[in-house]
Amino acid sequence: MRRSVRFFLANALLAAAVATIPDASAAQMDWQSEIDAVAAKGGGRVSVPAGRHVTGGLVLRSNVELHLAKGAVLEGASSTNDYPRVRLPNSEGDWMAVVMAVGATNVAITGDGEISGNGRAFPQPKSYGNLQEGTRPRGLFFADCTGIRLTDFTLRDTGSWGCVLKCCDRVEIRRLTIDNHANANNDGIDVEASNVVIADCDIDSGDDAVCIKSNDPDFSVENVLVSNVVARSNCANFKLGTASHGIMRNILFVDCRAEAPRRDFPDLRPEKGKPFGAGWFYSTWYARVFPPLKADSLFSLNALAVECVDGGLVENITFRNVRISGTAVPIFVRGGKRVKRATGTPPGNRYVLRNVLFENVTGEALSCVPSSITGVEGCRAENVALRNVRLTAPGGGETEEERTRPVPELEGATPGVAMFGQLLPAHGLWARHVDGLRLEDVSFLLADGTFDRRDAVVLDDVQPAGEDAGRRSK
Repeated sequence: MRRSVRFFLANALLAAAVATIPDASAAQMDWQSEIDAVAAKGGGRVSVPAGRHVTGGLVLRSNVELHLAKGAVLEGASSTNDYPRVRLPNSEGDWMAVVMAVGATNVAITGDGEISGNGRAFPQPKSYGNLQEGTRPRGLFFADCTGIRLTDFTLRDTGSWGCVLKCCDRVEIRRLTIDNHANANNDGIDVEASNVVIADCDIDSGDDAVCIKSNDPDFSVENVLVSNVVARSNCANFKLGTASHGIMRNILFVDCRAEAPRRDFPDLRPEKGKPFGAGWFYSTWYARVFPPLKADSLFSLNALAVECVDGGLVENITFRNVRISGTAVPIFVRGGKRVKRATGTPPGNRYVLRNVLFENVTGEALSCVPSSITGVEGCRAENVALRNVRLTAPGGGETEEERTRPVPELEGATPGVAMFGQLLPAHGLWARHVDGLRLEDVSFLLADGTFDRRDAVVLDDVQPAGEDAGRRSK
């Protein structure tokens, strides 16, 4: 695995920051001292007993296991002054978390207890375009670490993303419960790592539940298994991207469920019809884009997403045995050429999206926006297959204009299931700029009693796979 000197420099800065945290609580200093003392002896376990323990940001050291006993609640402090910060390349703002590790080896968090991020204590963004990433602590953050084990505990209501893995190797995440709705942009698990297993987890988040991403053009995110995970989200349940600067390959989602979230954060709902913070998920705008859904409905925007828009290489992606419910749009695949991001990270030079398989995928869409597979010239989608896919939609295309309207290319746009507008030319699947599309035993049905003038499948500049190769459908 590629090691980055930049991360080790960040680790040195982090160590200095821990020693000089202003106004740190006594509880925080005690737990950090315990971690440091165990690490100084070569490693071991630091046990957190039952009860509520308020702490500033803790830094795990190599060979240290943080064990949360049943009934233990490790709660993040309410002031960002109590969190050490680190700034990393190709990232937005500073990074801080209730528990973090940078450049460590063989670290673990285990037990039946809970980590609570106290997310409501931190400033709420006034708009989704001002997420204030550098002022809200994550729940867990690991950068340039090798050998991470996270098992059995609950992670709840963090200030920002739940669990973040950045340029890590050999990660095992099992039987976690994540309930993360306390603030805007609250992801579940964000994976920028290799050789990862995420299994038997229950994730409910305001933003993407399980998100594989690539911010570093020189790092390979590969060999990731997501198995037997129930993902609930107000945004995407299982997603690759949107950040896609480097390599993402050999990623398998198997025996999973994509469902609607159980709750939201009412304080962030829109006021007077205007999106506010995370309330953009529930704005009247989304109700207009996704009829027959309503603005106060609980639903995920997208179940399964694969995005390559920042010049990366995305290949060998499989979704197998997935059940979808409570989502607006089941499948979204997008190759594009997004303009420069706020991080300043330059795009890669690959622009390759290929070898994507959806197999044994069943369920229903809640909106009239269909699944889509689209590329652009210079980043076409290649070798995409749907096998034994059965999806039901509510219909809604009632006019000839809806069936035949031209769809803009939007080559440089940030991808999303609403990017092309309310009604695409198909009610089941719309594909454009695809080389090698295979549909085997696929059904796109309308719900009983509904009507739609649009065809189930519409192909535009699509090269079929197999024996039909050599001609394009229009």
